Amino acid sequence: MIREIIRPTDNKLTIDLPEEYIGKEIEYIIFPVKNHEEKTEEKNFDISSLGGSLKQYANPQKAELENKAWELHINETNYH
Repeated sequence: MIREIIRPTDNKLTIDLPEEYIGKEIEYIIFPVKNHEEKTEEKNFDISSLGGSLKQYANPQKAELENKAWELHINETNYH
């Protein structure tokens, strides 16, 4: 796989391919990379807004197991 981020200076792009790609089907995808400000803004969301969003999938009968899941996992791992 080849991945490279460039800043083109005109509307033409030349790509040098490795020898092992010659004769094979390849895929190329071109899309703009988000700038630094956009990436920063994307990370600064309020996680509390997600609270309860998966509540519809909760299984009250398994709540006790969920509370002990890590302890059960550790105990199982240590004995096998």
